[in-house]
Amino acid sequence: MPFGFTHAPLVALANSAICSFFREIEVHGVDNVPTEGPIIFACSHANMAIDPAILSNTIPHGHHLHYWVKDSLFKNPAVGWLLRNAGNIAVDRKTKNNQKLFRGTFEALARGESIGVFPEGTSHTEPHLIPLKDGTSWAALEYVRYLQGTEENKGAKKGKKAIVIPVGIAYVDKTKYRSRVVVHYGAPIYMEDYEADFMNEDDGAGKLAVKRLTSKIGLEFRKMTVNAPDWDTAFAAQMARELFRERDNDLALSDYVDVSQTLVDIMSTPIESVTNLKKLLATYHRLLSSSRLSNAALVDLELPRNLNPSRPINLPNRFSTLWLLIKDSLSCFIRLPFFIVPMLIHIPIYIVGILGARLAEDELETQAQMKVVFGLLLSFLTYPVLFFSLWAVFRQLTLGAAMAAGVVWVLGRYHSALVDENYTAMKRLVAAWRLVVGVWLPRDFEMPLPSFIASYSLFAPDPPKIAGLPPTVEKEVYKRPKRLSSRVLVRHVLRIRLEAARELSKVFLELERSNTKLNASFWLAEEHGGDVKDTSGQDQQQSAITEWDGALPKGTRRGGEVINWLRGKGARLGYAQSEDLGLSSGGEGDDAVDG
Repeated sequence: MPFGFTHAPLVALANSAICSFFREIEVHGVDNVPTEGPIIFACSHANMAIDPAILSNTIPHGHHLHYWVKDSLFKNPAVGWLLRNAGNIAVDRKTKNNQKLFRGTFEALARGESIGVFPEGTSHTEPHLIPLKDGTSWAALEYVRYLQGTEENKGAKKGKKAIVIPVGIAYVDKTKYRSRVVVHYGAPIYMEDYEADFMNEDDGAGKLAVKRLTSKIGLEFRKMTVNAPDWDTAFAAQMARELFRERDNDLALSDYVDVSQTLVDIMSTPIESVTNLKKLLATYHRLLSSSRLSNAALVDLELPRNLNPSRPINLPNRFSTLWLLIKDSLSCFIRLPFFIVPMLIHIPIYIVGILGARLAEDELETQAQMKVVFGLLLSFLTYPVLFFSLWAVFRQLTLGAAMAAGVVWVLGRYHSALVDENYTAMKRLVAAWRLVVGVWLPRDFEMPLPSFIASYSLFAPDPPKIAGLPPTVEKEVYKRPKRLSSRVLVRHVLRIRLEAARELSKVFLELERSNTKLNASFWLAEEHGGDVKDTSGQDQQQSAITEWDGALPKGTRRGGEVINWLRGKGARLGYAQSEDLGLSSGGEGDDAVDG
């Protein structure tokens, strides 16, 4: 399916939308991508239409992508024409004839072009990758057969064998406006390692080669994304990462995946102190989510610089929260005159984006897409109205239209330059208001913490919603906690934040001092001198795509090495002392949260 005239405008539109939505998109591994095709880009898929937009935005060397699209979307004549003209390939998943199934793919590859596919098959919100489907592997290996000629296609075809480039997209927060994204292009996978087995006519040899290739793609995905065994572990690692830094943006995106995966590995280590810490951090995350607060909004509340667990520190009192509100209010008001014009122009776009996200409140993988689409639709109205309004003002001038267009462009650029600091300041002001209300109100308004934990769980054992899993398999499905008024939870947020920070530093420094063996993803263990144990001979699934961690080797790293490595990546940890690392309760005045 050749690229039509709609391909370039659609890609440009998607690029503009995601660059407006995300604060930063960082790309690594460009050198792994050949300058010429044919290439199959196999990408992780956790954020609906945002994923192909980011893949097209970051694709190196000017490659254009034909995406696989299920054939049912082509039934509408208008939609079908647009999809085909943009170069997308219809995939009939019901046919058992691979040559027919992949015909459009083979034609594109034979022209030296590239294909974009998502082997997980569906977008999802899970703490780890979901089982990969074999379609990508079948296409890559069947193309080798296609080049050699088949009964349906007599004679060998001209063309090079396709290579598979695994692509991992890792979002710091995939639903949040002005969040950050890191994209990794992995090492190329060549068909020469699999084609002999695939062409072997022995029973099952071809399918085994396909499974091996799919397993290899899955392994590369795991190296480029963050994967946890369950939500409790994922959120505990997230809170640890945020508490270790005064601001989460202090962590370089190049280190985001490895640091996050290392914290996940630590939190999955079966040690009693780590298990208790994980529960505490998960409770902190639950409180933040339900109270509509974030750890980033609380950075001005004092914590020991090196998270020293023995240093006494007071919880915020009423007057400290009031001072925080005054300071954040002044910060916003000082910025406001410089941002008022672009803010007023874009407020309708913000509001419509928020309303769009609420249509998919329980589907985190859909929220960013809804924000982008609704905001984009309203921007199609806002910018033309602004242009024609300015043109009416400048109509007496010879270059009135050009001046109007220039002003609109400048306002857009001006908004982009100032939006980050103003958006952050506004979020901190809202958080300061919530803190003041929660701390100054009488304790009768406070919700008992045990009642909150018992009533508002992050997890629910729902039936599987992912195609390909047996109906008898149960799994934990993310369910957004019910949002409560901040005033009933603020005191708990502040207490648990301080307790979690103290316990985090205490446990990690103890792991360093005792040099305990910690769980580690095997590639991180290999990279940092840890131990790796091959588990392939044990009673496990043959393919790494059947379970989230499959039959992967198991790695371990020593606590001393891990903590020092995290410290080198900016974690504000002091150094283990010979004295007791137990907690010390700080003195708290009559106006403290614990009152």
